[in-house]
Amino acid sequence: CDAMFAEHDGVYFDYSRQQVTLETMDLLFDLAEKQELTKRIQAMVNGEKINFTEDRAVLHTALRASKDKIGTVFVDDEDAIKEVHEVLDQIKQFTEAFRSGHITGYTGKRMRNIVSVGIGGSYLGPEFLHEVLKTEEEGISSSLGYSLRFLANVDPVDVERTCADLDPEETLIIIVSKTFTTAETMLNARTMRQWLWDFMGDDIEVVKKHVVAWSSVSATA
Repeated sequence: CDAMFAEHDGVYFDYSRQQVTLETMDLLFDLAEKQELTKRIQAMVNGEKINFTEDRAVLHTALRASKDKIGTVFVDDEDAIKEVHEVLDQIKQFTEAFRSGHITGYTGKRMRNIVSVGIGGSYLGPEFLHEVLKTEEEGISSSLGYSLRFLANVDPVDVERTCADLDPEETLIIIVSKTFTTAETMLNARTMRQWLWDFMGDDIEVVKKHVVAWSSVSATA
């Protein structure tokens, strides 16, 4: 039945595989209309503060907006999509410099290993993205010669397994934390810093060359 299928922007929905009937779908659509779901979705996309408990906008849609949408979503007089693309441009600049070998380690070696330190969504988000891209043709090509590992557990055994056979001189540590207040992430960050220092000396330049912060609060990081 065509009523149990939907397709939009390359995404295909097959409701027939769920425990629903045509009557169920009609009831759900009626409920959505009564609750003004379309209006609420538009409010979210427009940057209205629909998160009432924190008095915040819900801007994950802005993260996926193209550059031609700059100037269409403002929150507290700030252009949300413009800010997103400014950060994306910074990420692109950094990653291209890393891949090209322009960014090197403390001893001048090109870095080939990456350890992503985080927990919860700060761990799962990057790992899910890695899982998606590692079997894509472009992802396979771009990752040749590089090693990516994740550290989410504070267990010393897990730290040892993560660092096993890695050359610290060729390793970049990425600390992923929204606020840099998560105890487990901060413990692992200090552990990885010590790992670098154990091999290259207790020098702040080692940290500057081998550790980067991925955070929503740059001042804290």
